[in-house]
Amino acid sequence: MKHAPIRHRLEQAAYLGIRGLLRALPHSAARGVGRRLGGLAAILDRRHLRVAEKNLAIAFPDLSAAERRARARECFRHFGGAVCDLISADRFDLVELCRRIAYEGWEHVEAAESAGKGVFILGSHLGYWELSGRPIGLYRGTIHAVARPADNPHFEREIRRLRERFAYAVIPKKGAARRMIQILRGGGRVGILIDQRVQPREAIAVPFFGRPALTSPIVARLSLRTGAPVLPIFAFAEPGGRYRMIVREPIFPTGDGPEAVAALTERYLATTEREIREHPAEWLWMHDRWREPKGGMPAAQEVEAEAETEDPEA
Repeated sequence: MKHAPIRHRLEQAAYLGIRGLLRALPHSAARGVGRRLGGLAAILDRRHLRVAEKNLAIAFPDLSAAERRARARECFRHFGGAVCDLISADRFDLVELCRRIAYEGWEHVEAAESAGKGVFILGSHLGYWELSGRPIGLYRGTIHAVARPADNPHFEREIRRLRERFAYAVIPKKGAARRMIQILRGGGRVGILIDQRVQPREAIAVPFFGRPALTSPIVARLSLRTGAPVLPIFAFAEPGGRYRMIVREPIFPTGDGPEAVAALTERYLATTEREIREHPAEWLWMHDRWREPKGGMPAAQEVEAEAETEDPEA
């Protein structure tokens, strides 16, 4: 709800209370507090629990109803832990935070940047995604992250503060394509999450867990247009308030036209799907990913949008 000032104030008060509690505790305790809060949310938020169970039935049809329910509840606990961990990590500066991260596949960062075309940092709502790109921001330079503003303006200010404090610059999602092209052509880094459903007018339908899913083609289109490789990254929790960052092989643009856009977008989702299958309780199952539009799925072809077709250097 975008225009609910009383609700937004109450949410902000709850957030400040949780933040104060977490700051009084060791950082290593934050996940446990968050997991308890996430478990409570699973009891109270029945609607999103049902969405999570429905999505798990699509992605893992062999699970029993009881197994789906247990995994959906664990998903709530995971996200509660991840959110509280992120809030607690605000006590660290960027250098200390990155010291707490173990790295796997850093050579892929080198390979992607050696092309000299800029880099797409491809993430998803999996694990500890808000932390995943921060080492790249520290050691390589700012990541310009595409994000939709939060409905709650108090949360939006806090989220922006946290991101910008840790080597991110925020690009508003609406009309982002022009700015993304400028950054990539300047050899910069653009971070984007690709795993959420988008509006049919902005989407192509590509397979995700074996079922067509409405997905933005913007990353594939701009990768083909600029030559920028796409670098998938993920982050997960380690014991003791530490983390592990995984960088997968860069995906370089090949081909031309709508078929290439669809093929590349499918590769991005396939990479994400493989990681989700390795960590099945840590993806955002509460998001209604496979909801179909009333008119049916669009064809797997390029979507024309005015900001995406304009060339800022033309």
